[in-house]
Amino acid sequence: MSKVSRRVLARTIAAKLVAEPARQDYWLKVLAAYLVDRNRAAEADLISNDIAHELFEQSGQLFVRVDSARPLGDNVRASLKELLQAQTGAKRVTLAERVDPTLLGGLIARTPSAQIDVSVRAKLKQLATINA
Repeated sequence: MSKVSRRVLARTIAAKLVAEPARQDYWLKVLAAYLVDRNRAAEADLISNDIAHELFEQSGQLFVRVDSARPLGDNVRASLKELLQAQTGAKRVTLAERVDPTLLGGLIARTPSAQIDVSVRAKLKQLATINA
């Protein structure tokens, strides 16, 4: 049995998620079972990223993972979504928010193809390179 490429797998699952929004849980379970059955569970993060990219390509939905020092306020959340829509042309932006206690302040937003790092740590690193 031949191995299905990550991209083909991502494209197929993304198409199912867009075409059948009420069955998204089902298709994600099918994907998980496939990855386990084919001994490809180690690729789950890469495939997840590929699916997010495909969802953006197929439907204009942008999924963004946001790590922040503290929970995002409504104003910050709205501003971030607005910025990401303007920068990417996305029709809809969905944020997956996570508080990261290792961040001193600010946030890091990751899309399938880019990263916005406005954390205090990143700013301190920038300053350190200027003064070096």
